[in-house]
Amino acid sequence: MLIGITTIQRNRAPWIKEWIAFHYLVGFRKFYIYLHKCTDDTEKILTKLKEKFDIQIIIVSSALEWPMMECYSDSYARFGNEVDWMAFIDGDEFLFPVKDKSMEIALKKYSGKKISALGVYWSCFGSSGHIKEPKGLIIENYRYRPVDSYSNNRHIKSIIRGGLGKSVRTYGSHMFQTPLGTYDENLRPITYGLTDYEPTYKEFRINHYITQSRSFFLNWKSKISAPDGGGIRDEAFWKEHDLNDVLDNSMAKFIRPVKALLKSMK
Repeated sequence: MLIGITTIQRNRAPWIKEWIAFHYLVGFRKFYIYLHKCTDDTEKILTKLKEKFDIQIIIVSSALEWPMMECYSDSYARFGNEVDWMAFIDGDEFLFPVKDKSMEIALKKYSGKKISALGVYWSCFGSSGHIKEPKGLIIENYRYRPVDSYSNNRHIKSIIRGGLGKSVRTYGSHMFQTPLGTYDENLRPITYGLTDYEPTYKEFRINHYITQSRSFFLNWKSKISAPDGGGIRDEAFWKEHDLNDVLDNSMAKFIRPVKALLKSMK
């Protein structure tokens, strides 16, 4: 089974190596990375990483009105036949199997199901009290989050079967129109990117580091609009998302392997 991942990234140079290393370790083998309004070294870093990983770099026009949706559509149309499953997530999202060793093992459970796509729930994380952006890994530095029932965790991102051709169309930035529809890990049907279900994390999970540190939010995230037309992230956004009620060690088992892979990449 060959699993790919599509993402649109903007100025994620300090974290792009970690993002690639993490997703490679959990089983992704083909990376389709769209760069939108990047003014940092992201492209330079990815070009170097192409020596070790199967990465496609696509530069996105700054004139696109809905860059995320258009990039997702372009990626599936061009590369959807290259993989058995394709995930579509952001640069601050980390997708992984909860109990299995790899995405391949976890996805095999759904290979015989009459579904076209899986919706994986967010698990949003707050700042963990960081005022300045700490050195080191995101997955190591940010360990506090709201409770599972937090309303924004009802958002999903999609993993779509490959080879469905023109029958796949974007439906917002979180899900797609597909022949057999999108279902969550419990095989509950999903018709919109924000569901009415209580999120579950038995098979898959996306840790969404939506705020990072206070300085990151003030100096970067609050100054740019979301790529899917979501508007500017203001102080109300910070208060809504900077919740740090639960200590979460779901990433603990990945920290050492990610560091080892990053060391080998130098």
